[in-house]
Amino acid sequence: MTGPIERCKLPFEAFTDCWYVPGETHIVDLIHPDDGLTLHYCEDEAQVRARYPTAQRMSCEDAWKAADAVGVARYCQDITEVTAERFNDALNVLPPVGWTTRQGVESFRLSERIWGSITDIYARLGDRFFKLSDDIRLSPDIVAERVRAFVIAHPASTIGTVPVRPAEADIPRGQSPSSAPGDDT
Repeated sequence: MTGPIERCKLPFEAFTDCWYVPGETHIVDLIHPDDGLTLHYCEDEAQVRARYPTAQRMSCEDAWKAADAVGVARYCQDITEVTAERFNDALNVLPPVGWTTRQGVESFRLSERIWGSITDIYARLGDRFFKLSDDIRLSPDIVAERVRAFVIAHPASTIGTVPVRPAEADIPRGQSPSSAPGDDT
């Protein structure tokens, strides 16, 4: 057994290549420019591929762009109708960001991000309440336009006809519904 490899310390900018698995929201590891081994585990290509068979060596910039695109696609969600209770809970959980009314649509964003700049955005038009997940910088006018388009497409409330959040979303990855924590059935 050998000890850790001594390498010169480099600034983050010196790492230009990494290993990335397409479809993931993270990279596997950076590649040290001095020896071509991974930064954290000192693995060569064969060792990386043994753990991640579909890993690809690519520039860090391209890998981060790919990971971000996956995150945006995964976490952006179209408008769904929610209850007044859910709207009010979201309004009161953290200080709202950009709480405003445009075109008769009240809206606000949660300050906590889901991914990058993606956050939950809540809106109210009359006595109907809505949620979407999108860029926190999405203008209130666009939110209002999208809410109004949703209401035109769905003149009656959709609550109870479309699940707001599937139950399996609360089950950690890799567990079956019968092995979920707190499931005593």
